[in-house]
Amino acid sequence: MRFNKVLAASFCGILLTFCACKRETKDESWKRIFEQFTEKECPKFVDPCTRLDSACYDIETRTLSYFYTVQDDLDNESIYSNEGMTTSFHDTILKGLKGSLQMKPYKDEGITFSYDYYSISSGKLLLNLTFTPEDYN
Repeated sequence: MRFNKVLAASFCGILLTFCACKRETKDESWKRIFEQFTEKECPKFVDPCTRLDSACYDIETRTLSYFYTVQDDLDNESIYSNEGMTTSFHDTILKGLKGSLQMKPYKDEGITFSYDYYSISSGKLLLNLTFTPEDYN
């Protein structure tokens, strides 16, 4: 009887050890990394008119999203209603994404990248740019 209790306790201990050793998936790791990045690095200005407020990774949609706030010269809705300007923003960001070695691990996994730009004065979404693997490969 005592042997059965020791055996049962040993089995439970081994089972708990295996359950506790679950490895983090790439997606879980990326979610954690971008949560930590946002907590430690944001907000930060990427140029005089653009502030990166946060970055997050959504496991379900496999989307890496960056949220920016624009001010001064870029805080003007008419800029974003001009097709030529939005095409220029799109092309510039896509070119940077295509050439980014830092983003290579994410691009290799085929994730989607989303960039949202908000007005500092109104809080409105001014521009959303989304890039899928078909765009950057």
